Amino acid sequence: MSAETVAHADEVPAWVLTVLVAVGQAVVVALILAVGSGASADQSYGPYLFAACFGALLLFRRELPVGVLALSILGVFIYYAIDYPPIGMALPVVGAFYSAAERGRVLTAALAGAVLLTVSLFFRTSDGESSAVLAYDVITNAALIGCAIALALAVSSRRSLRDQHERMARLERRHQQERTARQLEAERLRIARDVHDSIGHALSLVSVQARVAQQALGKDDDAAVHALDNVVSATGSSLGDLRRTIAMLRTDPDTTDHAPLTLSGISTTAQAARDAGLAVDLLIDVGAAAITASTASTAFRIVQEAITNVLRHAQATAVKVIVRVKDDALYLRVLDDGVGADTRTLVEGRGLAGMRERAALLGGDVRIEAGPSGFTVNAMLPMGDDK
Repeated sequence: MSAETVAHADEVPAWVLTVLVAVGQAVVVALILAVGSGASADQSYGPYLFAACFGALLLFRRELPVGVLALSILGVFIYYAIDYPPIGMALPVVGAFYSAAERGRVLTAALAGAVLLTVSLFFRTSDGESSAVLAYDVITNAALIGCAIALALAVSSRRSLRDQHERMARLERRHQQERTARQLEAERLRIARDVHDSIGHALSLVSVQARVAQQALGKDDDAAVHALDNVVSATGSSLGDLRRTIAMLRTDPDTTDHAPLTLSGISTTAQAARDAGLAVDLLIDVGAAAITASTASTAFRIVQEAITNVLRHAQATAVKVIVRVKDDALYLRVLDDGVGADTRTLVEGRGLAGMRERAALLGGDVRIEAGPSGFTVNAMLPMGDDK
C-alpha cells in the first residue's frame, strides 16, 4: 500500500464530516434557545424546528453550497419575522458560510454576509437600538462570518496543497518509470548492437574463410589449413564476445567492471580482414591524445561493422582505414574499391543504423557515401570525459 493510499485511508469520510457539521449547527442553535428561554414554560417548539432546519440544510452543503447559503439566510429572515427569541444573525448560518467558501464561492459568501449584516442593521436601527449595541452586534456577526470564510479558505488551501503534492508525487513516479524504461531500452539496443557487430563480423569472416578452404581443398592444402585456422580463431573470438555479453546480462552492470574495447581492436579487425583475403591499408594517427573508453569502443565497433559490410557486400579487393584526431574529436574513414551504389536508393540495414546510433550516443555522427567505385564511411566522435 502506497503512502498516498495510507494518507487517504486516515482521513474522515466527507459524508461523516457533513453530518457532524449539520448536527453541530443544529445543536448550537438549540442550546442558545434553551439557555435564552431559561425555565419559561410557554416556549414553543417552532424555534427548535428552525434550529433543526438550519442543521438539515447543511446536509446538502457539498452539492448545493450557494443554495444552502441562500436558504439559510432566508430562514434567518423568516425566523425573526415570526418574532421568535433572538439567536443571533450569523450564528445560525455560520456553517453555510463556511461551506460556500470552502467550495470556492468566496465572493458569493462575502456578498451574502454583507446582505445579512445590512438587513440586520436596517431593522435593528428601525427598532431604536442604541449605537453601542448595534456596533457590538455588527462587529460580532461580521467577525463570525469572517472567521468562517477564513477557516474555509485555510482548509481549502491545505487540501489544494496536499493535492498538488500528490500530483507531483505521481508525476515523479511516472517520470521515474519512463526513465527506467528508457534506460532498459537503451541497454537492450546496446546489447543488440554488440551482438550484431561482434557475431556478425565473426560470421562474415567464417563465411569467407570457409569458402577459401572449400576452394583450396585438394588443390592447396596449406591454404585450406590456414583458412580453417582463421575460422577457428574467428569462432573463438566470437564465442568470447558472446560469453562476455551473457555474463553482463547475468550480473549487475553497476557493480561489474567490464574491460572496454580499445583502438587496438581496430588493428586486430584489420588483420582478420587481411587473413580473409582483403588488402587492408590501416592508418591510426592519434598521437598522444587521450581517447576515452566510450569513444574508443564506439570507434572500434564502427570500423568493425564497416569492414564486415565490405566483406559481405562490397565485392572489394582493398579497403583503407584512417583513424585520426583533430579539434578534440576522433575522425574515422573507411573506404573500399568494391561495387558501389546510389545513396538515394541505398537501403540501410541494421549495421548502418547501429553505426549511427552508436555515434549519436556520444554526440557524433556517421555519413555514408556510395558511388560507382565503392563505399566510404565517415564518422566523427567527440572525445569528451567519461562520467
